[in-house]
Amino acid sequence: SGRVSPGDALNQGEIASRYGVSATPVREALRILEADGLVVYLPHKGATVADLPRADVKDLYLFRSNIEGLTARLAAERATSEQLAALRATHEALKAIAATGSPEELSRLNREFHLSVMAAGSPFIATHVMRPVWERVIPPRESLWRDQAKVQAFVNAHEKIIDAVASRDANLAEQRVRQHISEAGSLRDARPEVEQ
Repeated sequence: SGRVSPGDALNQGEIASRYGVSATPVREALRILEADGLVVYLPHKGATVADLPRADVKDLYLFRSNIEGLTARLAAERATSEQLAALRATHEALKAIAATGSPEELSRLNREFHLSVMAAGSPFIATHVMRPVWERVIPPRESLWRDQAKVQAFVNAHEKIIDAVASRDANLAEQRVRQHISEAGSLRDARPEVEQ
């Protein structure tokens, strides 16, 4: 959920107390999280929430641009009327709270919008490849949706993506998604706190 920030120490005793369990299951859970790359063990700090280095963030946006561009192309070719309606409904929910919604809620709806586009093109990629990336790597509180000046630009980009998918223009759908993600990646890269 992103409630614990990268670099924060994870106190096993405190966690065990919070959940009313012994230290053993907490230690095992932290080892599983370490194997998943979400926790690292640092000298004199112990278990710590892992950082996502700037180079990895750039790679993530490059990966997203390519995969989401491909699935937008497929969505323009394959989307059913029900999928298009669901995509529009998700976008309208985001648009309705664009000026007043919390960054976390805007981020959540943005994630669902992107996953809806992908699901219209390839449900398998959306569910088994990209949803885990969105849920495990991109915490909602580290959101570009905090900047109200950019919110309208994101909403406009989403509308253009919907138009391209609905008009069955595969090339344009792919191009618009790639551009949208590349611009978001550039914005995130420009943020000095991106390492955190």
